[in-house]
Amino acid sequence: MRLSNFFNVIWLCAAIAGLCACGGSQGYTIEGEDQGEGFAVLRRYGPNVPDIRDTVVLENGRFCFTGTVDDVVMGEVLVCHEGEQPQRYSLYLENSHLTLKDGKFSGGPNNDFMLDMEDAFASVDTAAVNYRELMLKAFNDCCASHPDVEAAAFMYYVFNRETPLEEYEEGFNKFTGRVQNSLLGSNAREEIAARKATMQGIDAPAFTLNDREGNPVSLESLRGQYVLLDFWASWCKPCRASMPGLKELYARYHEKGFEILGISTDTNADAWKKAVEDDQTPWIHVIDAAQKEGAANVAQMYGVHSIPTFFLIDKEGKMVGKIDHDSLADKLGEIFE
Repeated sequence: MRLSNFFNVIWLCAAIAGLCACGGSQGYTIEGEDQGEGFAVLRRYGPNVPDIRDTVVLENGRFCFTGTVDDVVMGEVLVCHEGEQPQRYSLYLENSHLTLKDGKFSGGPNNDFMLDMEDAFASVDTAAVNYRELMLKAFNDCCASHPDVEAAAFMYYVFNRETPLEEYEEGFNKFTGRVQNSLLGSNAREEIAARKATMQGIDAPAFTLNDREGNPVSLESLRGQYVLLDFWASWCKPCRASMPGLKELYARYHEKGFEILGISTDTNADAWKKAVEDDQTPWIHVIDAAQKEGAANVAQMYGVHSIPTFFLIDKEGKMVGKIDHDSLADKLGEIFE
């Protein structure tokens, strides 16, 4: 379909549905201005939220969306003109009157929190030697001053991934129970659960994933060996670069009771299988097909935020802990030599 015809269809659909009628409601109203003709798209997405889209036609350079959400979610508005790249404006979708001005949304506690967060960042002296420390403190102070705001809990999760568990949990507990149990609070809840589940000395979280032939492989089936969980993906250059070193360690210690379980986070199974063949890695490979409904999400279970990530598990199935690639050789030497 030609783009000009597409615009005509959008105009017709909007006229029939009356999508641009903004009125008072108990849900959300999102308004903004732009120059020229075209249409605007509202996307709603977030943790456990499918990508949902609404479309309205610009009328005299203005757009307006109305609706309701059961819980605050992330979103964006794309303003589209024929022959141009869409203009994107991020927002938190909440049941409030939201207004776009100077490229930023305001209105409602969540979007206003984001403006307060920008002010908090701007207050930090960028020339300070401990700039990162001051930035994190300013941010966490801002979050603590908004204990009943879902976006504050989500941003707390984003910026505090390296914060020690006890301190992390203490900060999260400052949010109200309503916020802690919200969709945007789910990431921090799961982060705390994952950290506790992978603490040294406790039983490693159990799981079963399929290998390249579709056969199930359980972590428990490897009991009696030291097992390195290697979370990786075919597209991850640092992951692929770590393979030669892992192959050396595997050759040195496998007969002594060392096993590697490669857990791919690929969404493309063919790319995963090809990478295994190309790298000629001889250990067990499974795929964490979390994109499939009902499938295990082992990366989430173990609190994996980036790859490669390694966890070492002892012969009794207990966590030795997260370990980096450079420390692995020394640790295996302590165990087996």
